[in-house]
Amino acid sequence: MSQRSVGLLASVMARGLQISSTRGLRAKKRKEKPQSLPQHKWDMRDLQRQTGGEYTYKPLRLRRLGGRDPDTGHKVNQHIGGGVKFDYFLTDYHRRGPTESDKTYDERVLEVRRDANRTSHIAFVAGMHGKRWILATENMKAGDIIKTTCHLPENPVIGVEGNSYPVGSLAPGTLINSVERYPTMDSEVFIRQAGHAATVVKHQGDFTVIRLPHKHEFSLHKECMATVGRLSHGDITEKIFGSAQMHRRFGYKMSSGLWHKKDGYCGRKIKPLPPVRVLDAPSAPGPPLIQITLSKDQLSGLHGHAKVHNLLPSGYSHGEYRDTGDFGMDLTPYKK
Repeated sequence: MSQRSVGLLASVMARGLQISSTRGLRAKKRKEKPQSLPQHKWDMRDLQRQTGGEYTYKPLRLRRLGGRDPDTGHKVNQHIGGGVKFDYFLTDYHRRGPTESDKTYDERVLEVRRDANRTSHIAFVAGMHGKRWILATENMKAGDIIKTTCHLPENPVIGVEGNSYPVGSLAPGTLINSVERYPTMDSEVFIRQAGHAATVVKHQGDFTVIRLPHKHEFSLHKECMATVGRLSHGDITEKIFGSAQMHRRFGYKMSSGLWHKKDGYCGRKIKPLPPVRVLDAPSAPGPPLIQITLSKDQLSGLHGHAKVHNLLPSGYSHGEYRDTGDFGMDLTPYKK
């Protein structure tokens, strides 16, 4: 173990982080459901380096990974690779406007186009604060004026498709997309797949309950922003892409083609829906992942007298023995 590894291990122990070893873990059972592998189609961190963390509406050149891990370079997903080169457009999922009751932030839709990175179509909009790409709803077209407001009225309003409101200001039954998990600009959003939409169920105090397309319900803050309407390109599931060579254009390689026997793990299981999950505060980030290589003595966990074999203190020796000739074997260990 190098001096650098020893120092790194000491710093990790000083910070109180938990260390777990993958050595000796039990093997997975045959009946366990396999986990889906990450695709690793392109490197998103490279886009952050290109833009410097700032948003831009200009097309960006992707760094393709081809199913390889961006850190180690090892092949992770065997069925990802190749594909037609295309530009990447950063999509802004968070919309903000004034909090006054009679004021809105207006933007004009300049273009609606398909995107090779997403299933839904994207719209190019322009307003007072600049231009950006957003997800287009099913009836959005060039020339439309979309509005954004962060005002929370006393009575729920009926939202207009394409406009953005806080979820607490919308009437129950409204279809919404691009729903924020938390009322922050860096939080993730629900509903980004083509043809999907969530439904506002009810309002409870400072929270609003929404139902996702898979019927799971979440309770969000009323200040979380959402766009009214169903996402565009809903007929993507009905389109036929042709042969397997067509899928290669999207970066998906063919499977082996061998017949795989069903072992029962993919049978239909009807389970009750989980209770409403309340998203009141973002979860704290976990400890950083640090990889350390240990020697065999360090992995054994034995120190001091425990490292000595049990029979050695009783007079046994693990050294080599020499032959004395006529009198058989000498029990004295041979010493060079």
